[in-house]
Amino acid sequence: MENGINLKVIWFDEVEDLLEVVFSCSNGFFSGQAEIYVSCDDLSEFADSFTRFPSRPDDSRDFELGTFNPDHADGGARMHFFCADAAGHAVVEVRLRGDACRALGEMQSVALRIPIQAAGVDEFLRQLRGIGKTLGASAHLPQAAS
Repeated sequence: MENGINLKVIWFDEVEDLLEVVFSCSNGFFSGQAEIYVSCDDLSEFADSFTRFPSRPDDSRDFELGTFNPDHADGGARMHFFCADAAGHAVVEVRLRGDACRALGEMQSVALRIPIQAAGVDEFLRQLRGIGKTLGASAHLPQAAS
Protein backbone atom coordinates (compact mmCIF):
# COMPACT_ATOMS: atom_id res chain seq x y z
CA MET A 1 0.00 0.00 0.00
CA GLU A 2 1.40 3.38 -1.02
CA ASN A 3 1.49 6.07 1.64
CA GLY A 4 -1.34 8.57 1.19
CA ILE A 5 -4.92 7.97 0.10
CA ASN A 6 -5.88 5.54 -2.66
CA LEU A 7 -9.27 4.88 -4.26
CA LYS A 8 -9.82 2.06 -6.72
CA VAL A 9 -13.08 1.08 -8.46
CA ILE A 10 -13.88 -2.60 -7.90
CA TRP A 11 -17.55 -2.72 -9.01
CA PHE A 12 -20.21 -0.56 -10.62
CA ASP A 13 -23.95 -0.69 -11.24
CA GLU A 14 -24.99 1.31 -14.31
CA VAL A 15 -28.69 1.23 -13.38
CA GLU A 16 -28.12 2.71 -9.91
CA ASP A 17 -25.11 4.85 -10.98
CA LEU A 18 -23.28 3.33 -8.02
CA LEU A 19 -19.60 2.49 -7.64
CA GLU A 20 -17.89 0.35 -5.05
CA VAL A 21 -14.37 1.52 -4.31
CA VAL A 22 -11.59 0.28 -2.10
CA PHE A 23 -10.50 3.28 -0.05
CA SER A 24 -7.08 2.75 1.48
CA CYS A 25 -4.90 5.09 3.47
CA SER A 26 -1.49 4.93 5.10
CA ASN A 27 0.98 7.30 6.71
CA GLY A 28 3.79 4.76 6.99
CA PHE A 29 2.93 3.94 10.60
CA PHE A 30 -0.80 3.28 10.47
CA SER A 31 -2.96 2.09 7.60
CA GLY A 32 -6.39 0.75 6.77
CA GLN A 33 -8.78 0.05 3.96
CA ALA A 34 -12.51 -0.29 3.50
CA GLU A 35 -14.89 -1.02 0.67
CA ILE A 36 -17.19 1.96 0.20
CA TYR A 37 -20.24 2.56 -2.01
CA VAL A 38 -20.29 5.95 -3.74
CA SER A 39 -22.13 7.51 -6.64
CA CYS A 40 -20.24 9.02 -9.53
CA ASP A 41 -21.68 12.34 -8.31
CA ASP A 42 -20.01 11.82 -4.91
CA LEU A 43 -16.58 11.70 -6.51
CA SER A 44 -17.31 14.79 -8.62
CA GLU A 45 -18.59 16.68 -5.56
CA PHE A 46 -15.48 15.64 -3.65
CA ALA A 47 -13.23 16.92 -6.44
CA ASP A 48 -15.22 20.14 -6.85
CA SER A 49 -15.23 20.96 -3.13
CA PHE A 50 -11.42 20.69 -2.89
CA THR A 51 -10.48 22.80 -5.89
CA ARG A 52 -7.65 25.21 -5.00
CA PHE A 53 -6.94 23.65 -1.61
CA PRO A 54 -5.24 25.15 0.32
CA SER A 55 -6.16 28.69 -0.69
CA ARG A 56 -4.94 30.32 2.55
CA PRO A 57 -3.23 29.22 5.80
CA ASP A 58 -6.54 28.87 7.70
CA ASP A 59 -8.23 26.86 4.91
CA SER A 60 -9.94 23.67 6.07
CA ARG A 61 -12.40 21.37 4.31
CA ASP A 62 -14.30 18.22 5.24
CA PHE A 63 -15.75 15.44 3.16
CA GLU A 64 -17.31 12.04 3.80
CA LEU A 65 -17.58 9.08 1.43
CA GLY A 66 -19.67 6.00 2.13
CA THR A 67 -21.49 5.65 5.42
CA PHE A 68 -20.83 5.63 9.14
CA ASN A 69 -24.21 4.04 9.80
CA PRO A 70 -23.47 0.45 10.92
CA ASP A 71 -26.92 -0.63 9.67
CA HIS A 72 -25.86 -0.01 6.05
CA ALA A 73 -23.54 -2.10 3.90
CA ASP A 74 -19.84 -1.36 3.58
CA GLY A 75 -17.83 1.36 5.28
CA GLY A 76 -17.06 5.03 5.21
CA ALA A 77 -14.23 7.54 5.18
CA ARG A 78 -14.26 10.97 6.79
CA MET A 79 -11.55 13.37 5.74
CA HIS A 80 -10.58 16.68 7.32
CA PHE A 81 -8.13 18.68 5.21
CA PHE A 82 -6.38 21.65 6.83
CA CYS A 83 -3.14 23.62 7.05
CA ALA A 84 -0.94 22.62 9.97
CA ASP A 85 0.88 25.94 10.15
CA ALA A 86 0.98 29.51 8.84
CA ALA A 87 3.29 28.40 6.01
CA GLY A 88 0.38 26.42 4.53
CA HIS A 89 1.74 22.89 5.05
CA ALA A 90 -1.33 20.77 4.33
CA VAL A 91 -2.52 17.71 6.24
CA VAL A 92 -5.47 15.35 5.94
CA GLU A 93 -6.92 13.51 8.93
CA VAL A 94 -8.73 10.35 7.90
CA ARG A 95 -11.23 8.35 9.92
CA LEU A 96 -12.05 5.03 8.27
CA ARG A 97 -14.78 2.54 9.21
CA GLY A 98 -14.93 -0.98 7.83
CA ASP A 99 -18.18 -2.85 7.17
CA ALA A 100 -18.14 -4.84 10.43
CA CYS A 101 -17.32 -1.81 12.61
CA ARG A 102 -20.16 -0.51 14.78
CA ALA A 103 -18.41 2.77 15.74
CA LEU A 104 -15.13 4.59 15.32
CA GLY A 105 -12.51 3.38 17.78
CA GLU A 106 -13.71 -0.22 17.56
CA MET A 107 -12.20 -3.07 15.59
CA GLN A 108 -11.95 -2.41 11.85
CA SER A 109 -11.60 1.34 12.21
CA VAL A 110 -8.57 3.60 11.89
CA ALA A 111 -7.77 7.27 12.44
CA LEU A 112 -4.59 8.75 11.06
CA ARG A 113 -2.96 11.95 9.86
CA ILE A 114 -1.18 12.25 6.50
CA PRO A 115 0.93 15.26 5.44
CA ILE A 116 0.15 16.23 1.82
CA GLN A 117 1.22 18.81 -0.77
CA ALA A 118 -1.02 21.16 -2.74
CA ALA A 119 0.33 19.84 -6.06
CA GLY A 120 -0.58 16.31 -4.94
CA VAL A 121 -4.14 17.45 -4.16
CA ASP A 122 -4.50 18.99 -7.65
CA GLU A 123 -3.39 15.75 -9.33
CA PHE A 124 -5.63 13.64 -7.06
CA LEU A 125 -8.65 15.77 -7.99
CA ARG A 126 -7.83 15.41 -11.70
CA GLN A 127 -7.68 11.63 -11.23
CA LEU A 128 -10.99 11.59 -9.29
CA ARG A 129 -12.76 13.45 -12.07
CA GLY A 130 -11.55 10.85 -14.58
CA ILE A 131 -12.55 7.70 -12.68
CA GLY A 132 -15.97 7.28 -14.29
CA LYS A 133 -17.34 3.74 -14.34
CA THR A 134 -14.16 1.94 -15.26
CA LEU A 135 -13.24 -1.14 -13.24
CA GLY A 136 -9.72 -0.75 -11.92
CA ALA A 137 -9.69 3.04 -12.33
CA SER A 138 -7.95 4.71 -9.42
CA ALA A 139 -6.86 7.95 -7.81
CA HIS A 140 -3.91 8.49 -5.48
CA LEU A 141 -3.14 11.37 -3.10
CA PRO A 142 0.50 10.86 -2.11
CA GLN A 143 1.92 11.56 1.31
CA ALA A 144 4.30 14.54 1.33
CA ALA A 145 7.97 13.68 1.68
CA SER A 146 9.29 14.29 5.18
